[in-house]
Amino acid sequence: MAQCVILNPDGTLTASGAAVSECPGYVLVSGSEYGVFSAVQEAFAVPTVADAQAWFIYPWSAVLVMYVVGRLVGSVVSMFR
Repeated sequence: MAQCVILNPDGTLTASGAAVSECPGYVLVSGSEYGVFSAVQEAFAVPTVADAQAWFIYPWSAVLVMYVVGRLVGSVVSMFR
């Protein structure tokens, strides 16, 4: 359960009792909540250039290879007709 805390001038944290949506200080979350936040943030993160290139190149290459293989198989099959 998330809890709202305020940082004191001496460096300690004090629970403020405010709602998390209206927290004027910091929000402390449990380990499981942090895991969920981290997973969601990673899922919606901007991909790297290498990832974006791979997402485009690999499917396109697979389609191109299947087309070439299909043409070759079709040529061989048509020789026996």
